[in-house]
Amino acid sequence: MLRCGEAESETRTNAEGRFELAGAAAGCALRVTLVGYRPLTLVLAEATELELVLTPDSLARRDSIDVAAGPFEVTQSASASERTLTGTELKNLAGVLMDDPLRAVQSLPGVASSNDYVAQFSVRGAPFARIGVYLDGVLLNSPFHTVQGQEDTGSLAIVNADLIDELALHAGAPPVAYPDRSAAALDLRLREGSRQAPSVRFNAGVASASVLAEGPLTRAEKGSWLVAVRRSYLQYLLRRSSAADSMAFGFFDAQGKLAYDLTRRHNVSLSFFDGNSDLDRTRAQSTLGINAILTATYHVSLVQAAWRYAPSSKLMLTNRAAYMRERADAVNPRELPLGGSAHREWIWNTSLVWNWRANAPLQAGGSFRRIGEDGFSARYNFNPLAVRRRDGWSGTGLRGGGFVEQGWSRGPLTLTAGARFDGFTLAGPPAISPHASAMLRVAPRTRLQLAWSQAVQYPAMMPLLIQNMGDPRLLPERANHTIAALEQQLNDRTRIRAEVFYRADRDLITQPLLEPRMLANGQIFAPPLNPLYGNTVRGSARGVEVFLQRRTANRLSGWVSYAYARTWLRDGITGAAYAADSEQRHTMNAYASYRLRPSVNVSARYSYGTNFPIPGFLREGPNATYFLATQRNQLRLPAYQRGDVRLNKSFQWQHWRGVLFVELLNFTNHANRTYDSFSGYNARTAQAFPNFTKLFPIVPAAGVMLEWNGPPVRAGR
Repeated sequence: MLRCGEAESETRTNAEGRFELAGAAAGCALRVTLVGYRPLTLVLAEATELELVLTPDSLARRDSIDVAAGPFEVTQSASASERTLTGTELKNLAGVLMDDPLRAVQSLPGVASSNDYVAQFSVRGAPFARIGVYLDGVLLNSPFHTVQGQEDTGSLAIVNADLIDELALHAGAPPVAYPDRSAAALDLRLREGSRQAPSVRFNAGVASASVLAEGPLTRAEKGSWLVAVRRSYLQYLLRRSSAADSMAFGFFDAQGKLAYDLTRRHNVSLSFFDGNSDLDRTRAQSTLGINAILTATYHVSLVQAAWRYAPSSKLMLTNRAAYMRERADAVNPRELPLGGSAHREWIWNTSLVWNWRANAPLQAGGSFRRIGEDGFSARYNFNPLAVRRRDGWSGTGLRGGGFVEQGWSRGPLTLTAGARFDGFTLAGPPAISPHASAMLRVAPRTRLQLAWSQAVQYPAMMPLLIQNMGDPRLLPERANHTIAALEQQLNDRTRIRAEVFYRADRDLITQPLLEPRMLANGQIFAPPLNPLYGNTVRGSARGVEVFLQRRTANRLSGWVSYAYARTWLRDGITGAAYAADSEQRHTMNAYASYRLRPSVNVSARYSYGTNFPIPGFLREGPNATYFLATQRNQLRLPAYQRGDVRLNKSFQWQHWRGVLFVELLNFTNHANRTYDSFSGYNARTAQAFPNFTKLFPIVPAAGVMLEWNGPPVRAGR
């Protein structure tokens, strides 16, 4: 829209994003709006040709100079399996119902998930416990709103999707800057608030509501502030419904970030997060067993301070200090404690980027984490009421490490080599993890990438220290990654990519005697009361991933992908050989977004998977019954498929902006289900009793966003 005095005129862009307004002159105000992007207002200095750059809703408005690469350029040349989400993709895939950035990741090529209630996912047959989530460089311990110990019943990412500036998944051979995870790395970066003008945003959906406010700290635009608060109310709706029992939990969180430029070379920032989750099943108290959860709480806090120093255009130093704390507890219907835990970490990270030569960047850094943890779990006999078993753990240790990575490029070839050095005072030995990658531009639109690396992950506190079952001699888990990828750009906005991967795993930590099973002689093996942890499993994962992707702000954008993964593990104690619990043999993920009008956008996502094994030594009997078996993971859940469609409609009134979101989940109403728990077996007949949970039926959802944008802090800007 163009306003010149009292006269107004408006137009729409063509398919290439170009427009022309007659009558434009100096002093006229130009207002640009587009659904999914922040509005842009400027006063014309003269009638001339302008190039307008719009910022997605989830990104900060900045006054800066960007050197723009192509839409598919990698953020880290050392990563051969990097997938990214833009602001619009992240918002559409996070969903109206949950608005969860980790659920957006579930739609990326090669990512497998078949449980609508949880935010966790698997990558190339590896469980979420082997995938690191790094928030501004800090490895998070449990990045969920959930009931501790009951993650399979429901979880939601603790990070508000509106605060994420960048999201990148390194699906294999992650770069050496990411410590203490052996399969993959998810890198989340918080954005800064606006340095130009204040704004307030209100979001309301089916399950929760949030308020986000941001603005500049000074008129000189040297700093910014950002605060967001969320609260769920789905649990209140369920209590008024006919459901007598539900594992739906409530949550409240607050998070924010301050950033300030002390000088042109020094920048400091402070970010914080504090969240509470709670579960209350008192309405169903009379139907719960003695070892069922009646009430539970989970509280997580994170504070992080950062200092970035750029003494020259070739050198940048970053230091981060953080404190993280998690507390959880649960009680049974007799109001006796079922479990509790407390996790504490003091963290210091440092990193250096030095372009000592124009074509040879050097990166190095270190991290030190002082970890303290204690907890317990309890089980009771009903008659007489007594503690049947109580196991606890407690300890403090120091995890330290460092990395160095040297890059080199010349012409079409880019090489990277580096290594990590890690140690843990409670588990050894120290480990060295090398990494090497190469990227060759075979042709202007053709790129070949190769990578080989080793990764190491030290044991968590509980398997090391828990009474009667822990083993303080546990070794770190290790993985060797090999990746080859070929990418062809069909045009500036479209590419097709194929990756082949192989991962060799060893020293995986399990409890080999945890599960009952049939022996070869026909007898039933009954697990001991205290099955020990051990580094008993080794195996491999191999497969291929292919996807076609188009990324543009106009017309059709999205991807369609297929992934094949095959894993095979072997337990050195029992001799059992089986597919991994997190192996989904065939996975297809698709996402499409189309802008019907400047104010209307429609998007859809679809996922299909052959699903995961039913964990345990089970075989299927007649009439939907199950029995103990001699082989593990020989049964699979039924194939999972789900399609969602979403419509976004934006409105504009002066300094106010609104967006209406309408979404239909599982629009085919496919009856999906997932494995829930194991309720034991009959020692005489060997009949087993696994439990399964029905997932989302067809679910409509709607939400609204209202945003007020204030005037710029500087006159004339």
